[in-house]
Amino acid sequence: MKFAVLTSDIGLYDAIRNRLSADGDCQRFDDAAQYLVAASRIPYSAVLVDAALGPLDLQGVLARRRGTRSAGAPVIGFGTPSWMLDLSFRAGCDDVLPFPVDVAELQIRLATTLHRRASANAARSDDLLEVGAYQLDRGRDTVAVNGIEVELTAREFALAWLLFSAPDMRVSRARIASLIWRSDEAAAARSIEQHVYLLRNRLGLRGEHGLVLRAVYGGGYCLGARPRRITRAAPRVQALPEAPRD
Repeated sequence: MKFAVLTSDIGLYDAIRNRLSADGDCQRFDDAAQYLVAASRIPYSAVLVDAALGPLDLQGVLARRRGTRSAGAPVIGFGTPSWMLDLSFRAGCDDVLPFPVDVAELQIRLATTLHRRASANAARSDDLLEVGAYQLDRGRDTVAVNGIEVELTAREFALAWLLFSAPDMRVSRARIASLIWRSDEAAAARSIEQHVYLLRNRLGLRGEHGLVLRAVYGGGYCLGARPRRITRAAPRVQALPEAPRD
């Protein structure tokens, strides 16, 4: 694991690094700006922020995490004065260690936070789908395409979830009508067609991102990979032998 430690106190950083050496590697940053550059390339397991840097650095770290589609790395504030404790929690910190800093307690709180995050991720695994460039989160009713969230209605999302749950398989209109419209196929047919049309447009399911939503024989739909276009090489034309010269 890799831990980002934002502090200008070299002695405190060395104490934290030595304490966490068995858990992972630490990397120090003087401020949030330095961390944000590195975080675009390195997936840190947790971020530890020294309250002595000031609230702006903590806000910068938390703002980046809110801007990602995933839960992001847990953030722990340490050396926090008593007046900042409630503010830090409300800002989005996973835990806060008050001043003065006890590095042994920091290690325990970090381990507890990572365990809590792992348990939460395991509980949510059934609510997440990733198919190619598409990520579906049933806990938040969101679909992201290449990391960009696309706004859908509740019924559009339900239809998308059903189709993405069975890639390369035919999902009958009768099944769609029963599960999502709570109706029979005849009554819901027109509405289903409209929702399929909207999904194709809003999620780029005509092959723009590698997947195509097709109507299939037998009454239903199939979500599958875009067919590969086969290009055939032009046949070679052999040159005719030259006529013998006199």
